[in-house]
Amino acid sequence: MSEEYNPLRKRQRAEDTPDFQRRVSAASLSAIINPDPPETLAPSLGASPLFQPRQGSPPVDIRSLSLSRMEQNVFGPRPAEDIVRIVADFMYTHLKGCTGSIEIEGKLGRLVDKRSGLRINLPVGCETVYTDDKNIRFESNMTVQQHAMFNKLLNQRVDETRRPEFRGSRIEYKHTKEIDHFYRVDGTRLRVTTDKESGQVLAVITKTKIADLNIFSPRTKLDIRITINEESTMERPDMDANKPILVRHKDRLSYKQDLWSFDLTQVVSPEHELGPVNPYAIGPPKTSPAVTTHELELEVAQPDVWLAEREKVAQNKPNNFHEITHTFLGNLRALAKRAI
Repeated sequence: MSEEYNPLRKRQRAEDTPDFQRRVSAASLSAIINPDPPETLAPSLGASPLFQPRQGSPPVDIRSLSLSRMEQNVFGPRPAEDIVRIVADFMYTHLKGCTGSIEIEGKLGRLVDKRSGLRINLPVGCETVYTDDKNIRFESNMTVQQHAMFNKLLNQRVDETRRPEFRGSRIEYKHTKEIDHFYRVDGTRLRVTTDKESGQVLAVITKTKIADLNIFSPRTKLDIRITINEESTMERPDMDANKPILVRHKDRLSYKQDLWSFDLTQVVSPEHELGPVNPYAIGPPKTSPAVTTHELELEVAQPDVWLAEREKVAQNKPNNFHEITHTFLGNLRALAKRAI
């Protein structure tokens, strides 16, 4: 089988189609019911030798025409959106061979031009995948107002999913406070995560980037970056003998639903020195000022499920790979559209 992603297509039910995609204008409806224009407006030019109409076709019964049961298109199933297909291809390609601890995240932020320092501005009217990332960077930061707004919206969803009449998947809420210490040991960047209150070490990992995908969203305040990383567990370094190169205090609110964890985090990086101290330098060492950022990430809480569905695609078996991709991207788009 070719390594190109080729999901098994399922026919979408008409009742699942958004209303705006099912609307038909009066002119379009007239064209469906009366495909032949009046002779006074378009006189017949005679039968074309290359086109012969089907003989004996029954006339269309206007009374039997149901817009809610129209075919998705003349060939049957509705084609997948290009952006969903691109994301699915991206995931299928870069998840190949992944068997260890994989981190899959979608981040909200801004795609910024490195030269101007401003958000990029492309002559497009809808979401588009940005493939040339040489001159851009992604800032996974938002305003305090946006952070508070998402906090309010997600808290509302927690309450709504706990109502007796709610029939969907509930959202579980968790509040954590952690500290990340970053070390450089033998050329490897390690992250040691501890509980802020107890000091207990929660994880010691090194992260290796596999790939990322940038999506510019001109109709919303925030753009999207999808990242795939491989995480490897490491031995805890001697925290007394090694000085951290960076410290981050994370105050995180996690909202988990199905495969997804919506992580709303305030990150505080205290003032710290930049690089090793030069004993011969004059004056105080150079330092980086304290920085506070606000982040919203959608992490795949169970990446092994996505990996298993990818394997089914590779074996040409029935799978839910496209559905998972569609839901993952749909969550990110829904969040971006609500950004103030």
